[in-house]
Amino acid sequence: MDKLTKRAEELDNMRSKHISEKLTLEEAQNIVYVWGVYLEHSGGLRFLFGTSIPESVLPYPVEILQGAINKMEAFYYEQGLQDRVKLLEETEMMLIDYLNDEEAIEETISKFSNKKWQEAILPALREFQENQMQNGFLVADKKLWKLSESRVKELRE
Repeated sequence: MDKLTKRAEELDNMRSKHISEKLTLEEAQNIVYVWGVYLEHSGGLRFLFGTSIPESVLPYPVEILQGAINKMEAFYYEQGLQDRVKLLEETEMMLIDYLNDEEAIEETISKFSNKKWQEAILPALREFQENQMQNGFLVADKKLWKLSESRVKELRE
């Protein structure tokens, strides 16, 4: 059994803890909101760690996140909001990428010490930042804002 399949099974087994039933709707809504904000800003982690991210960088333990996501999926399903259910199902699958801290660090050390990986990742890191700057960021009142290329050059001089 490959690692991702094993992690998917572990995620399925977490449902047996029935955390979603223990959470209030308000708690689940707030946890899912925090999860969404976390996802918006965690692209660099995904970029560096790939499918081996230490679970301690999550805003809540995996099983609590999954319970909150499941509760909100059920709520949105009952409301007939299938687009939200689908979106939450997709983000729930991202939890597979999180490992216990020791295992994630071991895998990361292995990758970082590989010269071919280093040669590939260094230019990609620079490109990642450039893409983020070009795309812009959501700021106050969820407005898209970006620092112009000319202003970036000016500030760097």
